[in-house]
Amino acid sequence: MKKFLAAGFVLILFLSACSELMTDGEDTPQPQFTSSPVTEYTVPEATEGAPEIAETTMPAPVDLDRSCSEASGVMETYEIPWKDELLTGRIYLPPCYGSDPDQEYPTLYMLHGAIETDQQWDDLGLDEWADTLISGKEISPLIIIMPREITWIILPENLFGDHLVTAIIPWIDSHYQTLEDRDFRAIGGMSRGGNWAVRLGLLHWGLFGSIGAHSTPLFLGDLKRVPGWVEIIPTSQTPRILMDIGQDDNNLSDAEALHQSLQDQEIPHEWRMYPGLHDEHYWKSHLEEYLKWYSAGWADQ
Repeated sequence: MKKFLAAGFVLILFLSACSELMTDGEDTPQPQFTSSPVTEYTVPEATEGAPEIAETTMPAPVDLDRSCSEASGVMETYEIPWKDELLTGRIYLPPCYGSDPDQEYPTLYMLHGAIETDQQWDDLGLDEWADTLISGKEISPLIIIMPREITWIILPENLFGDHLVTAIIPWIDSHYQTLEDRDFRAIGGMSRGGNWAVRLGLLHWGLFGSIGAHSTPLFLGDLKRVPGWVEIIPTSQTPRILMDIGQDDNNLSDAEALHQSLQDQEIPHEWRMYPGLHDEHYWKSHLEEYLKWYSAGWADQ
């Protein structure tokens, strides 16, 4: 019993420290989920000088002419020696990867939630959904990178963002058959991972053509920084942005504040609110939708 109480006390201290950085609840009740969104937002029609507006529609199935007979891709782990650290994570390679040395693939960087690891998206079944959609010719083959962040390191001491931009992306592009243009590279994440996706996607808009913020509250102070971040992005280079969240998510007000900020600045983005909480059941229920949305960014390139 003493060990149990001590462990509980340590956990309370840890969660209290995390709350200083961001609002990022990890509740796990199992809600009743329906596939239709409660609210879906489309930015107003563009006026002269305003950014070009993106339609809020799901992509049509991609007509792929491929001879690949494999039904499943491969999930690998990677290790990147970087200065005094070892950067680790997982990478999904699509069916028949490597059979054509001249074929290059779009890349999707998917970031995990707080107190989790690179295994989270794998456990939810992201790779299985990728296999299904690729084999069914609903999306193009892609490479999915799932980096691991040590989430207990506080900002600004946490160098995960710097590592992703300066080490992981260049290493992936040099070791795998990737399309290196920003239009074929997307970044997204759940909860804390979505905080990173928004921060890195806007600060490094030259690297990412799409940003996915799934149940995202933002890091403390980043909401005030967003207007300055987007102001310097050329209108023609504004990334595609998707925000989605459960209507009973305890971070809903924070996500709505970001949605309102983008709306006030006439930044094209998609806002989708569904039944659900801030938990893995919610994210698992939307894996198909996420993959189709990211893939739509490069389907017409």
